[in-house]
Amino acid sequence: MRESLAANDLRSWQRASAALECIDGGTRVAAARRLGVAPSTVSRWIGAYRERGIEALSPNTPPGPASRLTQAQMDELARLIESGPDACGFMSGVWTSRMVGQLIEERYDVLYHWKYVPELLHKLGFSVQRPRKLLSRADHEAQERWIRKTLPAIKKKAEKCRGVLLFEDEASFQLDPTLHWTWHRVGVQPRVPTRGERKTAHVYGALALDDAKLTYSFTRVFNGDTFLQFLKRLVKRYERKIFLIIDNAPFHRVGTGGRAWLEANADRIELHRLPAYSPELNAIEGVWKKTRRQATHNRYFRSPEERDAALRTTFRAFQRQPQHLVPCVARFRA
Repeated sequence: MRESLAANDLRSWQRASAALECIDGGTRVAAARRLGVAPSTVSRWIGAYRERGIEALSPNTPPGPASRLTQAQMDELARLIESGPDACGFMSGVWTSRMVGQLIEERYDVLYHWKYVPELLHKLGFSVQRPRKLLSRADHEAQERWIRKTLPAIKKKAEKCRGVLLFEDEASFQLDPTLHWTWHRVGVQPRVPTRGERKTAHVYGALALDDAKLTYSFTRVFNGDTFLQFLKRLVKRYERKIFLIIDNAPFHRVGTGGRAWLEANADRIELHRLPAYSPELNAIEGVWKKTRRQATHNRYFRSPEERDAALRTTFRAFQRQPQHLVPCVARFRA
């Protein structure tokens, strides 16, 4: 009884209390009146106690109705849902409860109300999620090799010479605000002023794998010359040798002068390219997403200078508190 009170289990406490009262000579009618239940209920509890002992005083959760789908059918249904609506004959890329219910009825001759379908999907291990784009031209085998072999080899080289591994990328930010979901009063659509002008800001960035430190630089344009200038800035900042992960942007292939500089500074910096069409393998992509969320989403800027000031404020905040960027590199540290 004390255990029931400690566990805040009212139902078990009621049963134990009734049993104890009757064992001590009390009547079932009196126990029922005190506990607010029918005397027949107390009689049922006492009978169960005498038949099965103390375990009978712990109520079990009533079992739900048996599933109308076999386990094999449930497993097959999960595979069908994973394959997508289009593969199941629907003219859509988005599953809805009604569509899943229709699939179950047509395939297994079992009718579920569409309002129950979400509960069934949760039991199968599904949840509502926003998909992430995957470039169809990407070589998935090359991406797997890069994750399993290339990246570990680069990390090993960096560790051997106590170097630093950086992920490099570029981002453009227009003067017009980027729009994003936000809370707003029902029936009143939020509006964000815009000047209808691009006036793009161009930013180079590099994110360190070991401590999530950010290096950034504004530039007027992305080309081989400005990319080389950013490389020189990185070498000047880091005393350790840099192992720089870059994508396959055309301006990353520096000219004759840039190649000569890289050869002359081979002991200070190495460039390593990602597989083609693989932005998801570049850790700094997450930094640009965080920047837009904090600096440009739903914000009106009266001038490029005002926008650039907001970007610099955000970048400096990242530099002061690099722990906010740790999630961007976490998956590449393992």
